[in-house]
Amino acid sequence: MNKRLLGVSSAVLLAFGYTSSSAQEGPTEPAYLYTAEVTNVVDGDTIDVDIDLGFYIMLKNQRIRLVGIDAPEKRGESRVAGKAATVFLRDLIDGKSIILKTKKGRDDADRSDSFGRWLGVVYLDGIDINQALIDAGHAAEDIRD
Repeated sequence: MNKRLLGVSSAVLLAFGYTSSSAQEGPTEPAYLYTAEVTNVVDGDTIDVDIDLGFYIMLKNQRIRLVGIDAPEKRGESRVAGKAATVFLRDLIDGKSIILKTKKGRDDADRSDSFGRWLGVVYLDGIDINQALIDAGHAAEDIRD
């Protein structure tokens, strides 16, 4: 699917408030859906993306923390597991076009963490990548967000 068609599809889904989980689980909290290109995988739960805001406007190098999960860090006692989580995520999404779901908020403070990273769920070809990391054993569920 070309990027333009993917962007139009995302806009249509956004206009109708549809997310992949909303059809199965009923109403969810308000969210924005964006198409984005993954430019860097920082670690097992953090990525950098270029976000297509529509109308040919791009938000470059936005740092995203995958919401609802906690992957091991790449340093300290968990470094081996942290590096494995990073490699797993990199192999899945690095350099690819994704759908990014972020919660709606009045300002960045409502949709970002204490480090200024946007909080989001990443979808690739309809697959919830956040959940895929949990299912593969590379992350644990995190209810802090």
